[in-house]
This record gives sequence, C-alpha cells and structure tokens, in this order.
Amino acid sequence: MKFEEGVRPVCSVSVSGNGGRSQRLVVESSGALVVFEGSARLRSWPLHIARLRTDLPNGEVSIEMGGETMKWICSDESRLELSRAAVAVTISGSTHSLSEVELGALLEDTEIDDGDAEKHVKQLGEKLAQLDALNVGGMLAAATEGGGSKLAARLEEGSAFGAALSVRVSKLEALTRLGGGAIQARSGAARADTSARALRAELAEIYDWLDAPALADLDSLQAMSLGSVEGRARALAAAEALRSTLKMEKSAPVYRLRLTAVRERLRRLARARDQLAAALARHLNNALIHLANEAHTPGLPGAGRRHHGELQSYAPFMRWLRDMDERAYDALVKVYVGTWSKVYEREVGAACDAARTSLYPDQTDTLLSDVLTLVETICNNEQDFCTQFFALDVDPKESSDGEKSESGGGEGRQASDTRRLMADLFPTLEQQLVTLLAHVERDPYGAMRALACLGRRVLGEAAADTGEKRWARLVLAAAAVAAKRGADRSVTDRLATLPEHVKQAAKKPKCGIFAFIPELEEMSAVCESIFAGGRRADLDRWYLSLCTAMVATIGSAEHPRTPREIVHLENFHRLHAAVCALRVPALDALRRETRRRYTEALRRYVTQYFGRPLDKITQFFEGVSEAVAAGAREEEVCYRAAYSKHALRKLLALYPAGEVRRALHRLYRTVEKHLSEECGLLQVVWRAMQEEFMAQHVALQSRIAACYPGAGLALPLTTQDILDAFSDIAREH
Repeated sequence: MKFEEGVRPVCSVSVSGNGGRSQRLVVESSGALVVFEGSARLRSWPLHIARLRTDLPNGEVSIEMGGETMKWICSDESRLELSRAAVAVTISGSTHSLSEVELGALLEDTEIDDGDAEKHVKQLGEKLAQLDALNVGGMLAAATEGGGSKLAARLEEGSAFGAALSVRVSKLEALTRLGGGAIQARSGAARADTSARALRAELAEIYDWLDAPALADLDSLQAMSLGSVEGRARALAAAEALRSTLKMEKSAPVYRLRLTAVRERLRRLARARDQLAAALARHLNNALIHLANEAHTPGLPGAGRRHHGELQSYAPFMRWLRDMDERAYDALVKVYVGTWSKVYEREVGAACDAARTSLYPDQTDTLLSDVLTLVETICNNEQDFCTQFFALDVDPKESSDGEKSESGGGEGRQASDTRRLMADLFPTLEQQLVTLLAHVERDPYGAMRALACLGRRVLGEAAADTGEKRWARLVLAAAAVAAKRGADRSVTDRLATLPEHVKQAAKKPKCGIFAFIPELEEMSAVCESIFAGGRRADLDRWYLSLCTAMVATIGSAEHPRTPREIVHLENFHRLHAAVCALRVPALDALRRETRRRYTEALRRYVTQYFGRPLDKITQFFEGVSEAVAAGAREEEVCYRAAYSKHALRKLLALYPAGEVRRALHRLYRTVEKHLSEECGLLQVVWRAMQEEFMAQHVALQSRIAACYPGAGLALPLTTQDILDAFSDIAREH
C-alpha cells in the first residue's frame, strides 16, 4: 500500500467487501478513510464529512456520504479499533492540535475519567524525574571525562526536553477536561441511534409478517363472493396470506410471541382462518350437490362431465383446506364421493346392460371393447381431476407450502390416497365388469375373447405408457384375472367331457373320430384369430393340457363293434394332423407321440387282419426254413418226403389266381366295414396291406427259387398280378 508524503496509517483492519472480496480499511493521519484491495488504492472518504458506522448488526461496518452507503464485514475487535482511530483523527483535526505521541496516549482508553488523568500526570512526572537523573549522570560522566563543552550541551538538551514534556503534560490535562465528556456523549448517542434503528427494523418485520396487504380487511372475508372470478381471486389471496402468516408462527422468535399485540393479532388471524374455511366449505358443499343433481337429471347432455370444468377453479381452495382445515377437507371429499359414486355406478351399469342386450358371438369383441373404453375414459378423467382438485399430488406432512413432494415415501402415500379415493368413487365397478364377463362366458369362446381384449389393454403398449399410476389399469387387471379364471374353467369343462365323448361314440355302429378332436380343431381356429398378435402363453398351456388328456383318452378307449387298432388308428391320425397344424413348440413331443401311436396301430391292424393269404404255402415253407436251420442244405430239402416237389405242387394248386383275388375282395370289404368315412384312411390301410402281401410274396418266391431250382414251380400270382389285383379292387369299391 502506498501513502502520500507526510501521511501515515493510524489504523489498518481486514474486511470483506462485496462478493466476499478481501480488502483493507485504513484510517490515515490526514483524517481520511481509505479502502485498499491488494496494493491498489480504490477510494477514500474524509472522516470529518462522511459518517462512519461501526455499530451495525452482524459485524457490518458502513461509510455514508452524499446519499451513498458502502458496507463491509469484519470482526468486533477490528470494528473497535476502527472506531477509536476515527475518533482520534477527527479530534486531531480540531483546534486542539495534538502530537502523535499525545494522540496515542489519549486513545489508550475511549472513556477517560479524572482518576485516570491524575494517574497519567503522575506517570509523566516519574518519567521526568528519571530523565533528570539521566541528565545528572551524563553531566557527571562528562565532567569525569573532562569534556566540559559536552556537559553544557547535554544540560541544554535536557532542559529543552523537560520544557517540552511540561507543555505536553499541560495539554494532556486540558484534553482530559475537554475530550472525556465529548467521547462519552458521542458513544451514548450512537447507542441510542443503534437501538432506534434496530427497533424500527423489528417493527417493520413484524408489520410485514402480521399485516400483509391481503389481510387489510379481515371482517369482509365471509362476505366475499366465491361465485365470481374477482371474489375468488380476493379470497385466494387472503387465504394464501393467512396460511403463510400462520405457518411462520412456528419459526418466529420467542421474544416476538411474548408481545401482547402479536399474540392478539395471531388469535385474530386464526379466527379469520376458521371463518374463511367455513365459508369455503359451505360454498363448495352446495356446488358439489348442485352439480351432482344436474348429472342425475335425464336429458342434460354432458352433465356427467361438466362438473370438472365448473370445479377446477376451486382447486386452490381445496389445496388450502387440506393444509389448514383437514376436517372440512375430509367432509368435502365424503360429499363428493357420496354424490358422484352414484352417478358413475348408474352410467357404467347402463353401458353394461346395453352390451348384454346386444351381445352376439361375432360382436363380443366390439361391445366389450366399447364398455372397457368407456370405463377407462371415465376413470382416467376422474383420476386426473381428483388429483388436481383434491391436491392428492401434495403431501401436507412433507410440503406445507404446496410444493410437490420429491421423496419416495411421499409418492407412495400419494398413490395410496389416490387409489383409496378412486375405490370409494367406483365401489361396484369391478363387480359390474365381472358380471358382464360372466354373461360373455355363455359363448363357448366368450371367456377367451374377454381375456384377449382385457390382456391387450392391461399388457399392451398403451398400458405400458401409462404405467402403474392409472387406477383404471388396476381395475382392468382384476377383470382380466376374472376372465382368465373363466377361460380356465372353460378348458377344464372340455377336459371333463372327454370320457363322455367316448361313451357317445360307443353307441354308434362305427367308432369313427371322437367329437373332442373336431372341437379342438374348431377351438384352435377361433382362438388363433382371437389371440393373433397378442399374449398366447395361456393358449399354449390350454393346448398342451387338452392334447395330453386326449392322447390318454384315446389310448384307453374301446368300441364294441370297432377293433381297438382302428379306434387308435383313426383318432391318433386325426389328432396328429391337428397338432401339426397348430405349430406350437410346446406340442412337439405330443406330435411325435401321436405319430408313433398311429403308425403302431396301423401295423398291428394290418398284421392281425391281413394275416397270410397263402397260409398253407406259408406254413410249408416255415417247415422248410426249420429244416435248413437244422443243418439241411436248401437244394437238398426237396428230397425229403414232407417237402418234396410233388407236395409243393399240390399246395400251389390249392391257390389259383381267381381264389386269391376273391380273398382280397373279402379282405377289402372287412377293412371298409371297420373304417369310418370321415377318417379317409381306407386307401392308406389298403396300401399298407398291399405292401404286406408283396413282402410275403417276395419272401416265398425267393425260398422256392433257392430250394427248388429248375423245378418249374412258382406262386399262382406274379408281382404284377398282385399290384393289378389291389388296384382293381380299390377302383371297384
């Protein structure tokens, strides 16, 4: 820091300026207050003109001059030091001019009484005696050294110093008499000024707290017209002012609350709050009942929704009542729920009745979707309105100033309040939907249609966008659960009827296809269209349970007039086709099982009923095979009497070609008698028998060629004859 020539700092203290900048205030001997920042001299004020205040609260120091005020913050010791220095330089600039040593002695204490002045004079006298002793010692030393001229000079200097010291003592006595009273007077005036300013600030704060402009006329609160926009605006301003004023009572200093005027004013404001709450509750109660009566009146289009717009302007008042008068708020909620729950119950009931009256299988989806759309629209609109009107998005325990709570626990309580209010508004909604679903389930596939329709709404993209916050989604989810139970019951009923279908088939001449397999095909066609593009986990589960039960039922089924193999053949073949058409991965094991059982049944039937058309020839060659197995050579078997060429020729003569054809005709008629027309397996079975006959024919022919070479023996029919015979018989029938 740089100072002007001949000017030195009397006092220097560290302060904090605007923005927390570190600065220094310096009182110069010239009578000026200078502010420095680093080494830069920013500004100065003459203290004999400017007003320096060091008695401000919160450690503040200010300088005022020409209507401008600047403030700093420093410690109490720095303020005291700054005050002393300012007083000192101000006095030094008056008619009583003091030296720097006198100024320092004077400012050792701000309040000097007579006892202190005498003490200072005594101290100065002692110092003078010490100086005289030093002068005498110096003169003796000079005389000892023989320096007479030096002794004389020392004596003259001592005399001059003593004279100067006497002058200073006299000046100090004068200052003690004149300056002490002035300092005390100035200090008392400063304290009085500080007290007056603090009192004025305190009164201003109390006035701002308890006497806001909106509370100027408390007596007129009850007379305000809440039916007009202007009246609602005035009432809302007064209500908010009352809330903020009464809420501040909890944080007000204790000494304020001890003031009689403050206590009386708070009681007056509390009475005004109660009066305003009563007026609001009375007006809103009448409005709710009036709008509900209009909604009950037939022939008023849109009356059921008009109350949202009418009541929306009163939402700030409901929010205020929830915070200031919970009893009145709860009473209004009960009135709203009691009146409008009946309106919505009647509206939803009328929609469900209309759907039941017009319900047809081909219109189930459309009618049910219309009812669900109406329910969602009513519930979502009502939830949005109630959330805003009844301030359900605000937790009064966590946010008394009306701001939305951001804590997780607050959101949970708000969601719980919303669900409880909506449940009170729609107490019969779920039961109404369940009753409608029970009517829909009269259609064989009604439960499936209802489940698919509800599943799309509960689990679809639109439901995912709204999330868990929509109460309507919870109601539809409960209805979806009821629809799922209904669909499960429908499948269980189908499973229970499987044995009954077997009993009914036993009464027919031919078993044919059990009725539950065509029903499965019909169900798959309908349900695939119902659940197309939607969630099909339940559908695949139904398929698996039904097909598994059908396999077990077919496996144990019997018919009094149809061979068991044919029962299995026809029904496993049809069930295999139905399972393959579904193309459900969960049914792959069943698909392979039905295929295996169908093939096995076909093999058993062909083996049992086709038998061996050339039976005696077959038995003959079985003996030949036994002889060969016993060790005989094939070409030597013909020399045995039992297997001679003559014996074989006689057997071959028993099976002429015509007789073989007649036997095949009889076999075809037997197969045709066993098989039903609906299965379409006659050609399949006939082809399997042809293959079996061809296999037997080839085996016998090869044995003749091996055991009777060159004998000219052959079966009555060639391979081509057999193929022609089977084809001719199939064409004839």
